[in-house]
Amino acid sequence: MAKNVVINEVTYSSVPSVSIPLSTGGGSADFYDTSDATLDSGGKMLAGNTAYANGTKYTGNIPTKTASDLTASGATVSVPSGYYETAASKSVANGSARTPNTTITAAPTITVSDAGLITASVSASQSVTPTVSAGYVSSGTAGTVTVGGSETEQLTTQAAQTITPGTSNQTIAAGTYLTGAQTIVGDPGLLSSNIRKGVSIFGVDGGLTSAVVSQDASTKVLSIS
Repeated sequence: MAKNVVINEVTYSSVPSVSIPLSTGGGSADFYDTSDATLDSGGKMLAGNTAYANGTKYTGNIPTKTASDLTASGATVSVPSGYYETAASKSVANGSARTPNTTITAAPTITVSDAGLITASVSASQSVTPTVSAGYVSSGTAGTVTVGGSETEQLTTQAAQTITPGTSNQTIAAGTYLTGAQTIVGDPGLLSSNIRKGVSIFGVDGGLTSAVVSQDASTKVLSIS
């Protein structure tokens, strides 16, 4: 910045600098007006450089950086502050996501109709989050897995019936769904006194004895015991 200067009572206008000869040796000392300078810290100059502004000497502290100072972590590239003399870049690795191992367990709802129809219904959903390796693939919820549906099976059925005991066993097969009452016929005559002694019917032992008729061989007399 140029200013008016008075030397030996002579005014010089718009003087940008003043040179004064040194007292010894050759050369001179140059003085410049730096009052209009905007430099106010070393943060505006590269490290290793110095400058004067407003009567103050400043030393630069801006570091010089290169591409080797860049770091990448996943999808993020970190760029430290500093001066880059040329353009700098950093490659980011491709990411990959693995399909997660997911097991969904759902308790079925089971209903049985009057006709012996068994229906099992299942409905469940689960959100799945994949495992993501380093790179630019974002982690998060992959989606919702839903399972559902129903299955109907017909049981062997047996309607109402009356079973009359006989001389052989009568059975109802295992797994049969009874849709009506099963009646086993009873008999009030199933008494021990009505069953010959030595015989058991349906767990009732007989107590009825028969008369024994005998005849004397010589007298021919009949006797009943």
